[in-house]
Amino acid sequence: MDEQLKRMKIQMEELTRSKDELTTQRNKLTQENAELQRQVHDLELSLDTFTKNKSQAQQKLESTQTKLEEEIRVRNSNFPTDAVYA
Repeated sequence: MDEQLKRMKIQMEELTRSKDELTTQRNKLTQENAELQRQVHDLELSLDTFTKNKSQAQQKLESTQTKLEEEIRVRNSNFPTDAVYA
């Protein structure tokens, strides 16, 4: 009977130690998960900002290209192509 009680006590201590280790590991993983979620959120915000900036830059580029093409057309219309230069 004493031997059985001793074995059960040892087993209980081992289970308690395992539970404590798992609890510690769970807490570490929970903290790591929270940090990773924060990083993902920050990256999503950065991506949104980048996407908006890219769109604005693309619109400015298209506008500038349109203005340049119009200016080239105006300049070309002021210089006849069949004129002879000496």
